[in-house]
Amino acid sequence: MMYKVIIPGRPVPKGRPRFNRVTGTVYNPKRTKEYEEFVAWCAKQTFKQPLTCELAVYIDVYVKNNVFPDIDNIAKSILDGMQGVAYENDRQIYFLSIQRLKGKDEYVEVRIEPKEEAC
Repeated sequence: MMYKVIIPGRPVPKGRPRFNRVTGTVYNPKRTKEYEEFVAWCAKQTFKQPLTCELAVYIDVYVKNNVFPDIDNIAKSILDGMQGVAYENDRQIYFLSIQRLKGKDEYVEVRIEPKEEAC
């Protein structure tokens, strides 16, 4: 069985962690955190509980032009956002494919395929 999640809008690449000099804590930028929460909300529309088996993940990023931030940082924000919703931990992913495609609308399509049927 193949699961599909659509994430509308332009994806937000994973931002570099920030350091709070006053408290000494490390945190993700607000924009990254908000996008990961949105990705989780989109995934909740498909998944009732996280998958527990090994997974192949295919990510198609549709953009209006081909000028775009690092594709690996886009994958990271999407995978981190889906963790705990679509799957327990991103260590379950044994295969990852991501591609940037030209489209009239901007969105991300994520397809998740469990390695075994009984997942």
